[in-house]
Amino acid sequence: MAQKIKEPQARFGYRKNPASGNWEPITPDIGSVVGDGRKIVTTAGTREQLSSSSTSTLNVVIQAELDNTGVVVVGGITVVAALATRRGIGLEAGDSISLNVSDLSLIWLDSMVSGDGVTYFWTRL
Repeated sequence: MAQKIKEPQARFGYRKNPASGNWEPITPDIGSVVGDGRKIVTTAGTREQLSSSSTSTLNVVIQAELDNTGVVVVGGITVVAALATRRGIGLEAGDSISLNVSDLSLIWLDSMVSGDGVTYFWTRL
């Protein structure tokens, strides 16, 4: 049963149900579908999409592979790994980053060393 809260007493974390008029706790969106993958950057200095196919997501966690010898950089379509012109977030071996993103194909990678890569997992509703 929803907790009844008078409008002046409304608190953060509650919303008014238009059908019943009751204030109810807001439940955060939680991923109900999970996937994972691995991506190797074939040629250092040449950006590649994390996924070449469109995959709807709510969140993705990307981890640089533990045996990488260089830095893998995560970013958008303009990502660059070269230190002098770097664009994106650099991950050394074992580092990870969590991103709220709507599609895996929006994420691009570049690396300082050919053959370095990442593993990842994602969720969606």
